[in-house]
Amino acid sequence: MKDRTLYIVIGVGVAIVIGALIIIGFSGETKPTASTSPSSEITTTSPSPKEAKLEGKPLENFTPVAKVDSLQKIDLVVGTGEEAQASDTVTAHYTGAVAATGIVFQSSLDGGQPIPFGLDQVIAGWTQGVPGMKVGGKRRLLIPAALAYGANPPQGSGIPANADLVFDIELVKIGR
Repeated sequence: MKDRTLYIVIGVGVAIVIGALIIIGFSGETKPTASTSPSSEITTTSPSPKEAKLEGKPLENFTPVAKVDSLQKIDLVVGTGEEAQASDTVTAHYTGAVAATGIVFQSSLDGGQPIPFGLDQVIAGWTQGVPGMKVGGKRRLLIPAALAYGANPPQGSGIPANADLVFDIELVKIGR
């Protein structure tokens, strides 16, 4: 009898948690929260659980290009916060695609959380392309293979060897 009561209590608890998740997390309602604070941090909205993942889909507002000869920096939105320096650690949302196809291979938006990284710990295209961005800004980087992964892309990444890449980057915060 004691075991049966325990199973009933656990079952009711699980049902309550699942119900709360459905009501709170999967309501389909999106609540924009874009705001800047004095700490040069911006809160961004991420796709709701009902929205489709970006990985495997065409990069929005991008026409594939056969070849990227040099690093290109295109500011889609100029930020108003602190400016990133080459030695900084930054937190950003990003979406990366193969330039020749425009197909997204990875996006932090799919996980809902921006990613922190040191500008000295990433591909050269980012090390050279992110400094000068301001918090709240969005920049598109077209990166030649020589400044990306070259002949050795990460295994299982979906990035072909010697592929030129394109990244859309939203600078959320500077510093840890």
